[in-house]
Amino acid sequence: MQSRHAAARPLASSQHRLKISRRQPLRLVAAVVAAAVVGACVGVAERVRQLDANITTLGRVYELVGETGRPTARATTTAEAAPLDPFGGRAVNILITAIDTRDGDNAAYVRDTQEGLLNDVNMVAHISADRSRVDIVSIPRDTLLEIPSCPRPDGSQSYARSSAMINEAFATGSASDSAAKDEGVSCVVKTVEAATDIYLDSFILVEFAGFANVVDALGGIDICVPDGLIGRKSRIDLPPGMNHLDGRTALAYARTREGKTYSGDYLTGSDTDRISRQQQLIATVVNEVLSSGSLQSIGKINSTASAITKALFVGEEFSSVVDMAGLAYSLRDIKMENVSLFTAPWVQDTQDPNRVRLATWGNSNRFGGLNAEEVFARLAADQPVPGTSPYKVSQPDAAGSPSQPAGGAATATDADPLGPTGGAETPGGSAPTPDDDFITPLTAPVSCPAAEPDADGG
Repeated sequence: MQSRHAAARPLASSQHRLKISRRQPLRLVAAVVAAAVVGACVGVAERVRQLDANITTLGRVYELVGETGRPTARATTTAEAAPLDPFGGRAVNILITAIDTRDGDNAAYVRDTQEGLLNDVNMVAHISADRSRVDIVSIPRDTLLEIPSCPRPDGSQSYARSSAMINEAFATGSASDSAAKDEGVSCVVKTVEAATDIYLDSFILVEFAGFANVVDALGGIDICVPDGLIGRKSRIDLPPGMNHLDGRTALAYARTREGKTYSGDYLTGSDTDRISRQQQLIATVVNEVLSSGSLQSIGKINSTASAITKALFVGEEFSSVVDMAGLAYSLRDIKMENVSLFTAPWVQDTQDPNRVRLATWGNSNRFGGLNAEEVFARLAADQPVPGTSPYKVSQPDAAGSPSQPAGGAATATDADPLGPTGGAETPGGSAPTPDDDFITPLTAPVSCPAAEPDADGG
């Protein structure tokens, strides 16, 4: 009996130890999970803080712009707003401008003796209220228009000019001081709003180095150059076909105006031709950011986020990565086929063939016959512009050749020449022919032709 009682005591002790062994791991797991959650939250918060510290906010721009004489701002609509979207419930118009400063890190990317502080890139990105469509319209840097009176760093006001090149607006406001970015951007905002009658909700300013760093953070980008390109001042040599560009080369590609193709055709030097390359680069960068390869790589996400936040000078609406993420989340379902890039209707100036003006009359083959004012009015009213086709980015296929062209004229066999961002009809009901000034897709895949270079290499 004693032996059985003796045996019973160890059994009870064993059961007690068993209960302890079950509870301890659960407590340990709970503690580890709690620590991981807290650590993750702290880690995320710290990462957000680091990214926020990268952002340079220009907080005085709209104070300098003032409200007098501005276009009417769009009211909030009933569209459902995504969480944290700073513009939730309404359409958004964002100025994208780039200046050619040689200061600081920019000098390493543009090694020339030219002194300049010009806003050479001027685009309005329109995001529809329902977040289903993005339209990006470019205004050529050679466009002659009115530059209104603008506040300057010393407190004075510049004189209004009735006929000046749009790319002089930043220098006008900043008095050619690259540090006076608030004054420079405010003058670009006033100039673009006066020309388009579109209320600009915010802005993004980019410099040379920032753009190049974003491309490098993505690991470079693939660009289709069907005829090849040899830039004279930009000193690039891109053979016909698909080319992988790092940040420095992508910047040179965007800036090239003088040179020739491998077939021997010389570039016209026109800014409207260069805009097509800029649009191609922007669409390719956006596509790369949206691609599954980028989004699945934590390292690439981190490097890209760092490069983007360091590259931009922004309005207060984008002063936090939370604000940026909120707008990005609202566009989570958008695809490149819902993004259109095009150039505002323009005509050559009658006095100077090297300058252009916004077209005051429509062309039946462009935008359904709309002139520049009517194109801008449709964007201001959150309506699609007829004749604009979605951008399709060329990508290497499994065999290494591109399966989609970077651009080209749409053919008469296109099933839907307006694309999902179009839909408006021209008078009489026929679909307009897509504008040959901007990049439109072909519906059938084509390859980048690999033309043989001339005997002299170009």
